[in-house]
Amino acid sequence: MARIDVSSACLDFRLFRPGEKSFRAFATSSIGGKIEDHRGRARTIRALDHVSLSLRDGDRLAIVGPNGAGKSTLLKLLAGVYHPSRGRCETEGSIGSLFDIYHGMDDDMTGEEFVLNRGLYRGASLSHLTDRMDEMRAFSGLGDYFDQPLRTYSSGMRVRLAFALATQFQPDILLLDEIFGAGDAEFFERATRRIVEISGKAGITVFSTHWLELAERFCNQAIWMEHGTIRMQGSLTTVFNAYREVRTQF
Repeated sequence: MARIDVSSACLDFRLFRPGEKSFRAFATSSIGGKIEDHRGRARTIRALDHVSLSLRDGDRLAIVGPNGAGKSTLLKLLAGVYHPSRGRCETEGSIGSLFDIYHGMDDDMTGEEFVLNRGLYRGASLSHLTDRMDEMRAFSGLGDYFDQPLRTYSSGMRVRLAFALATQFQPDILLLDEIFGAGDAEFFERATRRIVEISGKAGITVFSTHWLELAERFCNQAIWMEHGTIRMQGSLTTVFNAYREVRTQF
């Protein structure tokens, strides 16, 4: 059984002064949140502020909010990329995410080599990958480019390849972040159907998006985030109507 329990979770990052370097400072450079000055001590940014969430099998949660609201940061907390500074975050079940699908791409790899290297890294067996290779080749629509180095790919072709591989895994908990710019309309619709299919088989889906109409295709509840906090939580209709009303005022 899939389970997500987040209780009063806070996530703080230290803000470094000019000249100070840290991997965390680089990784959090795009995170929005509340900046706190502790009277001469190290300043911090609160990316998540007392977030609580409980999801069970059958829950399909949409996360909406402006840029910098904490949507992607919450997904990374659920994925285990970050751990709460305070509070707790507990999950049960295998987790699959579609917010790092380009990880491991090397310009010298062919499409097939990327599938094998990235797939093995994610824990798939060699036999599983080779058995599904033709299906991934067909789904991506890359044709002969599937056997060419990635340096010859356009950005849209890389999306197709990475997405074809990423959606070969069926997790208990599916985490989605804005999906992608998939290029032509035909592939986008095919990719959307694949997402809906995987979501339907997953125990829990959490989808961060600005595209409310897409979320309405497979989500059944929503939260509205601002400044790292949950402003509203409830049914899809209630949250989306309130969010749309505020957005039209700007």
